Amino acid sequence: MARRTVISQLASAGEEALGQLVQNPVTRKALEGALQVKERVEKLVTGLADIDGRVARLEKRVAALEKPKGGTATTARKSTTAKRSTAKRSTSKSPQ
Repeated sequence: MARRTVISQLASAGEEALGQLVQNPVTRKALEGALQVKERVEKLVTGLADIDGRVARLEKRVAALEKPKGGTATTARKSTTAKRSTAKRSTSKSPQ
């Protein structure tokens, strides 16, 4: 019972102190400013979370594009090499 009495006394003292603080115009403005800052930070954190998700998706796309495709890339290289060597032969034979 003594604990409840002490806790209830502390609670009522805290309520009285808060009531006095709220009545003070300077304190009220400070609290309003603090609440505005809190709201802005919450919006900022939400925006950063959205950006983080976008970056993660972009990183996955880039990683998928950077992966070499086994058969397609090798075949394309062989065909371009063959075209170059054929082109060189035809141009070197023409002047002679």
